[in-house]
Amino acid sequence: MIRFDKRLQGLFTASPPSIFRDCKFDGADLRRVRPGLARFERCTFDDAALDGWRAEAAEFIGCRFAGALGTVFFFGKPAGNTARVVQPPRKRNEFSGNDFRDADLDRVTFTLGIDLRSQRLPQDDRYVWLDRFPQRVARARTDIVRWDVQEERIAAQSVAHVRGRSGRARADAGLGGPRARHRVTGPMLRCTMHAIRGTTYRIPR
Repeated sequence: MIRFDKRLQGLFTASPPSIFRDCKFDGADLRRVRPGLARFERCTFDDAALDGWRAEAAEFIGCRFAGALGTVFFFGKPAGNTARVVQPPRKRNEFSGNDFRDADLDRVTFTLGIDLRSQRLPQDDRYVWLDRFPQRVARARTDIVRWDVQEERIAAQSVAHVRGRSGRARADAGLGGPRARHRVTGPMLRCTMHAIRGTTYRIPR
């Protein structure tokens, strides 16, 4: 495995931005560097270690991602401190034609206006794609407060809050971990996701 460390960070934060074209980062460990201002065109990231990446001002065009990406944030507009050093200033990060069909998107967030319709996404039933997501979450919260069982209502509100903040919708996983105050079962999560989708699902008793 090829490991990139901080000594190579300048490749990604150079101004004017570095352009990586037709590069293969397959199997590379990129966790110790950040994408910075770089532009990636037709690059491949098959089984690359990207955990911790926040692509606040990086651009990806026609790239391929495969395997577990880890916790990764892709931004449709320059954001954070990186946005201040983008030269020349721009309103959007170009992000189009990327292939995620073989990627695990469990902890991946697409935010600030990324058009998922212009990407190639996984086609299995683990994921759902929803338009008008903030409006759907708001409507689901209104429905959830009327649920009869308090424990289910509180847990579902937690799910809706997390989904609303991240903009992600994954249909077959639970939320847990040491900080979770309420256990979210598979059926309860599915019921919450159906509320967000505007469809009906009853929790088995």
